[in-house]
Amino acid sequence: MPARRLALVCGSLVGFASLLSGPADSADETYSARTAITLPGGQKVTSFDISFVDPVIGLYLLADRTNRTVHVIDTTSNTVLVDLPATPAFAGATPSNDNAGPDGVITVNHHEVWAGDGPSQVKVIDLFSQKTTHVISTGGAKRADELCVDPRDHLVLVANDAETPFPFVSVISTVNYSVLQRITMDGTGGTPAATNGIEQCQWDRRTGKFYLNIPEVNGPGNDTKDGAVVVLSPKRDGTLRLDNVLDIPVSKCAGPQGMTIGPDHQILLGCNDPNKTAPSTVIISDRVKPGDTAATIIATIKNQDGSDQVWFNDGNNSYFLARSGGANPQRLGIIDAGDGEKIGSDQSVPTGLPNTTASPHGAAHSVAADPVFNQIYVPIPSTAGLTVCSQAGGTDAQGCIAVFTAAHDDQMADRGGKFHDRD
Repeated sequence: MPARRLALVCGSLVGFASLLSGPADSADETYSARTAITLPGGQKVTSFDISFVDPVIGLYLLADRTNRTVHVIDTTSNTVLVDLPATPAFAGATPSNDNAGPDGVITVNHHEVWAGDGPSQVKVIDLFSQKTTHVISTGGAKRADELCVDPRDHLVLVANDAETPFPFVSVISTVNYSVLQRITMDGTGGTPAATNGIEQCQWDRRTGKFYLNIPEVNGPGNDTKDGAVVVLSPKRDGTLRLDNVLDIPVSKCAGPQGMTIGPDHQILLGCNDPNKTAPSTVIISDRVKPGDTAATIIATIKNQDGSDQVWFNDGNNSYFLARSGGANPQRLGIIDAGDGEKIGSDQSVPTGLPNTTASPHGAAHSVAADPVFNQIYVPIPSTAGLTVCSQAGGTDAQGCIAVFTAAHDDQMADRGGKFHDRD
């Protein structure tokens, strides 16, 4: 794929989001897979991790372990623009999930892809040259996993979730690509003792702070004890200050994993519920005072457990949950974010087989949304066992990236395709 073509895409959607998006009433909409994106060259969608949408440049990214690359997909045409293998190569789908990669993936400044990898590396790839420009070591032995960016303070937070005896997070400058700080979640210095890893983080533009999921604190390592959300504030020297450790009760959210920033001071936590004891997810408040030690739970939504990645789409005011764990079969959960009063579950769409003891990184556990056309991207593995891909025009045996939309958004996407003809 020529760099010139990618450059056109990276500059084409600025300003269109406000014209084509806008909150729609999702409560009366039924979602289905409208399009199946098939990978070129016979590549299978089998083992993958996190996905990401940058609506400013109109790109969807998927961290693909099977093919050791990051796929870059145009959200207007829903076609693969280019694959971004790293140099040195991504770890791939290793026998141990703790060493695999690519893992978390984001864009920084709309022209770089940052991806976590094993062993303990963050790789930076320039979207225009398609070359790896930096390989940043986080100083551990296992993979660097999920990450999030604070564009205001030019910081990326990334977790080494599988380190022993305790996992840690690293703070990296997006200016000079150096590691500024490491915070180990070992129960010292005000940190929680993270006994089952670290999961997704997010930066909240309303508060200017990072929020970080800890699935379990002071437990046996199986999400049977309360989890926590750690609140971190940037300081002038580029490091972070630990402000709060907010308790997340295991009775309402067993193993907080996915995280997404919603409207009205909402933060939705995707709750793993591996023991099938708390089949719910929670929405907490980002309004936190000094000294707070428990999260303020705004809503508890039943029957939406098992989520790894979750995403808020402000184009239709809805949350989307990749329910790969507790759901039977695996499902895409859909929750109306409401108006501050009404928050409720709308729909669950099957995306794969029931969760088994098989490796979780082969499950349908990844989701991201494009707010311009209200398209929901869900990678469907070739091992899913359902006909999601073939019903949308793809091949089930190869797997696909299924694009889910509601009827109203199908019409908007069709109009958008005419407005955004890049040929």
